[in-house]
Amino acid sequence: MIGEEPAYPPQDSLEAFAALAAHQLGEAIALMRGAGAVIQQQQGTLGPGGQDALRALTAGGERAQRYVDDLLDIVRAGAEAAQDGLSDLDLAFDAALAELDPYLHRVPVHVQREALPHAAIEFGDARRVLVHLIRSALSAGATRLGITGRCEGAEAIIEFFDNGTPAPAGARPFEPFAAPRGKGVLVGAGVSLPVSRRLIERAGGHIGMTVRSDGATITTFHLPAAPPARP
Repeated sequence: MIGEEPAYPPQDSLEAFAALAAHQLGEAIALMRGAGAVIQQQQGTLGPGGQDALRALTAGGERAQRYVDDLLDIVRAGAEAAQDGLSDLDLAFDAALAELDPYLHRVPVHVQREALPHAAIEFGDARRVLVHLIRSALSAGATRLGITGRCEGAEAIIEFFDNGTPAPAGARPFEPFAAPRGKGVLVGAGVSLPVSRRLIERAGGHIGMTVRSDGATITTFHLPAAPPARP
């Protein structure tokens, strides 16, 4: 199984750097967006070269913002988990799909799903885990995604699969800033899987990745199941 190493130790220095970098990048993005807004107002007077430059500026700003969001997620994932979280993972998956809807339609991407269980994790954390798993798949060029889940005893077991480029043998995709699996429609700072892992682990679960013989990537995470309803 890919990525089955012990939990990472605390990375206070990495989180401090991520927070500082996110702040500095955020200021730079604000300047880019301001310049883009000024140019946008003069779009009718731009020639072909100016139109290309405006598109490049907009695309660059969007990509830089994704890097900032990734860095901030590193900081958030290192924070202390809230207690007594309980999430409907179906709703969390819906929220994740809605957030990434523009990118899912750009390819387009076919999504298959089955009903998911409730699990003992904060809803915001569950949504971010699923956003990052989808982002990782899109960065690998996936055109098909699927998710299924079940409860076994005290565990909720979720399997997420995609047909994107698999991680190479010996890779450690849950390492911070690991090389992306491929080049798809959505590439960030390479922290989607590490952030997912930290969010899962702080909820008391664990996550791993395997590659099937047909090349499909299966990411499986285990979480404490929702406690039974009281009579």
